[in-house]
Amino acid sequence: MKQHKKIPRQPEVELRNRYALDRTALANERTYLAWTRTGLASLVGGLATEKYLDGVIPVGSLRFMATTLILFSILCFLLSAWRYRALHVDLRQLDIKMVPISIVLGVSLLFSLCAILAVIGLWIVIGVG
Repeated sequence: MKQHKKIPRQPEVELRNRYALDRTALANERTYLAWTRTGLASLVGGLATEKYLDGVIPVGSLRFMATTLILFSILCFLLSAWRYRALHVDLRQLDIKMVPISIVLGVSLLFSLCAILAVIGLWIVIGVG
């Protein structure tokens, strides 16, 4: 008995395409969040380095390690917004519900500003202490 290949009906194809676009948008959001989590972890790590290793390692090394971690967090925050925006621009003409780019940029810039203030505070605290 010969089996015929089933040709999908038009609504099924449209539904599959819709799901594929939704998965792409969700993957973009997950990637943004992963970069943001990495940046937050790096920011906390830099601040914790200064807090808990003070007196254990030389001040110069401590300042370098903490500053490097916090600067890396700024890089992560900015890269997260850049990567999100790159795919968002490609998908915006499609009818997909996504987090608005203004919110993503605002959150990333706010986190970056907090990290910059943390570096400034770190240098002032270590410089005084």
